[in-house]
Amino acid sequence: MEEEELTHEEDDFEAEETTRELVVPGEVLTEDTKNFIPGRGTMLNRDKTKIMSLMLGLKSIKRNFINVIPLKGIYTPQPGDKVIAIVVDKNPVKYKCDINAKDFAQLKPRNTIKRERGRMDRNSRGRGDSREDSSTERFAIGDALIVKILSADRLNKPELTTVGKYLGQKNGGIIISIDPPKIPRVIGRSGSMIKMLKTLTNCNIFVTQNGRIWIRGDNIAYERLLIDAIYKIEREAHTSGLTDRVQAYIENEKIKRGIN
Repeated sequence: MEEEELTHEEDDFEAEETTRELVVPGEVLTEDTKNFIPGRGTMLNRDKTKIMSLMLGLKSIKRNFINVIPLKGIYTPQPGDKVIAIVVDKNPVKYKCDINAKDFAQLKPRNTIKRERGRMDRNSRGRGDSREDSSTERFAIGDALIVKILSADRLNKPELTTVGKYLGQKNGGIIISIDPPKIPRVIGRSGSMIKMLKTLTNCNIFVTQNGRIWIRGDNIAYERLLIDAIYKIEREAHTSGLTDRVQAYIENEKIKRGIN
């Protein structure tokens, strides 16, 4: 997995616009029920004339859905999510993985098969004929994997796959965890926050929906500064003007720490 490719993964998070408006349980989010639909963390009142918040969080709008992003909360797996998983146990039929959710997830060997184009068969007479080799990847307990959620429901444990672009084992670097609801603030609107973090710290960053973030830089001092900046974002996620404040923080800390 090439590090340069990982820098584009924030695109998955850019579709949702967070207004940064703090709302409380029972608060009316809108009375325009013709143009808006209740999404996550919201509900219609009995008369279906108002959309109300079910929790303390940040109001957000995705297309015509009104959602509330909780300020704190556990990660809830959704099919299609890309997350960082840690292998905690294994047997011949599956890997048991911690995905920072209520339940462990499972990764079956058939969902780790990588197919690669082999050399041209000497006995092939066709033009451009080649063989396709496939084999299952093998992981050890403690390995960090970037995976995609294949399926997740209330009755079965989440099922994972390492087959796909950017997916697979990640070696080196540092993995930290923050509250999953704060992940959109680390990304920023249209990726503004994460782009700024990368530019100012010269670090590669991979952010996933389950609250885990992989970082790697050429300088450990920059890595430590980036970690401190991310934790600052987590603490102040509910406030406005955060991108400018974090930028000023990083620039000031560079001077204090002598890492310009």
